[in-house]
Amino acid sequence: SIEGIFRKNGNIRRLNDLSDAIDRDPSSVDLTQYTPVQLAALLKKFLKQLPEPLMTYKLYRLFMAAESQLLLAYRPMVSKLTAI
Repeated sequence: SIEGIFRKNGNIRRLNDLSDAIDRDPSSVDLTQYTPVQLAALLKKFLKQLPEPLMTYKLYRLFMAAESQLLLAYRPMVSKLTAI
């Protein structure tokens, strides 16, 4: 099985250096010089540091209700596919 980039940890020292460089001057950072694993680690760090999650606590029930409605809508189509 293949391990996804979000499951791997980047080099902590390089991650902190990159994060500091972006905080100082974002336009001076060349992200092409970093590996996909390192960039994924940077994104994970950014998301963890947000003051409020992307899926806000306030809207959590609405997100869950929307997901339930989507599942109900797609269930008949999926059952037809599994029958083939």
